[in-house]
Amino acid sequence: MITEDLLISFGAETINYKAGDLIFREEEYPMFYYQIEKGKIKLNNYTEDGKEFIQNIFSDGHSFGESLLFVDRPYPMNALAIENSSIFRISRESFLNLIKNNPEISLNVYQCLAERMYYKYIMLYNLSFQNPVSKLKLLLIT
Repeated sequence: MITEDLLISFGAETINYKAGDLIFREEEYPMFYYQIEKGKIKLNNYTEDGKEFIQNIFSDGHSFGESLLFVDRPYPMNALAIENSSIFRISRESFLNLIKNNPEISLNVYQCLAERMYYKYIMLYNLSFQNPVSKLKLLLIT
């Protein structure tokens, strides 16, 4: 999404996580932009009875959690490494400066957020179907 050189020029550091490591926790306030150099990350929640709900899985080159850098709200999910991962991390302030000074990056971020919102809309609509055949049909065409 953002080139490594540009991230580094704005102060990004590389953090290594082992499989199972927590990157951020639900209810914490966002302080960093995260972009995966190598590895896999899942966003999830746990129900009161301990069941896991996986919201998304991201891999090399993808960012995660960035939408919450634009609002003063805590994370509504956890982020965990599901394999050994190397992640670029840049402070919220530096990330916001990066996109202010690089309008083409802003457009990339907006496009990525729009794609994710589109997918979430489709999935929410899909979950409203009671008929399993309808759910599968919608999933296959998206």
